[in-house]
Amino acid sequence: MKISDISKNKHLYFVGIGGISMSSLAEIFFRAGYSVCGYDRSRTEVTQRLSDMGIKIWYETDESHFENVGLAVATAAIHPDNPEMVVLRRKGIPCITRAELLGALGSRYENSIAVAGTHGKSTTTGMLSEIFIHSEKCDPTVLIGAVLPEIGGTFRVGTDSNFIYEACEYTDSFLSFFPHIAAVLNIQLDHTDYFKDIDAIVSSFSKFINNAGENGFAVVNLDSDNAVAAAYNCVPKKITFSASGKKSADYYAADIKCDGGFAEYDLYRRGELLTHISLSVPGMQNIEDSLCAAVCADLSGIPASETASGLHSFKGVARRFEFKGRLNGAPVFDDYAHHPDEIRATLASAKLMGYSRIVTVFQPHTYSRLHDLFNEFSEAFTDSDLTVFADIFSASRETNIYGISSKDLSDAVPGSLYLPSFAEIEDYLRKEITKDDVLIVMGAGDINAVAKNLTKQ
Repeated sequence: MKISDISKNKHLYFVGIGGISMSSLAEIFFRAGYSVCGYDRSRTEVTQRLSDMGIKIWYETDESHFENVGLAVATAAIHPDNPEMVVLRRKGIPCITRAELLGALGSRYENSIAVAGTHGKSTTTGMLSEIFIHSEKCDPTVLIGAVLPEIGGTFRVGTDSNFIYEACEYTDSFLSFFPHIAAVLNIQLDHTDYFKDIDAIVSSFSKFINNAGENGFAVVNLDSDNAVAAAYNCVPKKITFSASGKKSADYYAADIKCDGGFAEYDLYRRGELLTHISLSVPGMQNIEDSLCAAVCADLSGIPASETASGLHSFKGVARRFEFKGRLNGAPVFDDYAHHPDEIRATLASAKLMGYSRIVTVFQPHTYSRLHDLFNEFSEAFTDSDLTVFADIFSASRETNIYGISSKDLSDAVPGSLYLPSFAEIEDYLRKEITKDDVLIVMGAGDINAVAKNLTKQ
């Protein structure tokens, strides 16, 4: 779908308008002069902000809401039997996915950069955005899956031909994107409610990579075997990077140092020293993310000095090891980690910072993920000295057909405990946490409310 197809329908209706990406797209098209309205299941700060702008939002289904609607947009989480979708079909209103709308938007830009991968998409997209925004010659458009303080939200509308955005693999959404640069950070088994196995995910990423076409680039992490497999004999020109210093990569990091959890390294391109990178966000996993961002920037003609400056100025995105305040003198961080690999990386970052005790609160995200990766989850909390598990967040897209629970996970993790409500978790932590601890509240659901409540004073 092209943007010209969207332009024929000036009245857009968003089903699930309160989502991070959906709300950003709704606002972008509203600012572009489209008539925008939509539905969401509950009122949130996001829906209130859209309402304050003049976008009409309903929280129940009624056929009168669809008058004059020319085109509907729905998220991947909306099932066909959803009442909104039922009405759309009955009234014969065409409906496209969020990904199709984003793909159409991306088709307007000559240098569109889509960042994909099981982990690190938001951080890498944020880093890349920071580089372009601080470059003297660039004024990029940005769409990111988390709040980026530099732009004061989740999107930015620029004036040049650069478009930087996240590419999510869930339900093959990113196959609607045709970027000039397709970047792949890593590929691991995830979204098991959709992908039956790792081969299915690798196959999907391979198609995404090839969407860049013969005139585009595939930026691939040489340290990820699955990413390398996905890019085997790909159509675009393949450009590789390595955070482990593999000199066979086109770009690699060398002379890596870590001070208090913050990494710095020398960036090489085919054996030539380009610049020195010093990061302002903690965690060794950010070497990989920053390398990917640096490669995409170099392919886009950004001087290495501006890349180094942009990466150093990057202070993170919301809910990615985000400092929220203190509890009993201990720092409290909010983190989006919801996959075993992400949990291990976050806890390893915390360990490098030298606190006497790491206390973790974790909310599993979806029944299928916990069930299918249960062993991996049970082994992911090694660096956590005390772990508290909250109930599973279902994400409203599945039911518990597995009979799995957070209590099961707690039983499998030595020294951990399960508390069934946020109130009980908060009461326990207020008594347990000391000034020598670090508290990490972790998960992709609504567990961030705990971090907010514990630090609001």
